[in-house]
Amino acid sequence: MKKVIFVMGCLALFAMASCVSPPPVNYFEPFGVTNNPVGSKVGQALDSDGGILQAAQNGGITRIATVDIRHRLENGVYTRTFIVSGE
Repeated sequence: MKKVIFVMGCLALFAMASCVSPPPVNYFEPFGVTNNPVGSKVGQALDSDGGILQAAQNGGITRIATVDIRHRLENGVYTRTFIVSGE
C-alpha cells in the first residue's frame, strides 16, 4: 500500500511539473566578422524575411562588418533575427 501511495505521489509531482513552462530563451550569437570597418549603419531582418542580405538592405549597408544572430523562443515560437552592421 505504501508503494502505491508513493508511486501516485510521484506521478502527481511529475504531472504538476509538466505544467510549468520554461523561461523565454533570448541570446545573441556572434556569427561573422570581416576586415571592413564597423560603420554607424545597422540593419535587422528575420530569418524568414531573407536573412543576412535582407538585413544589410534594410540598413542600407553595402560593406558588411559584423553579423550577429538573436535567437528567441517565447510561448513555443522560435524566431531568429540577423543583425548586420557596416558601411
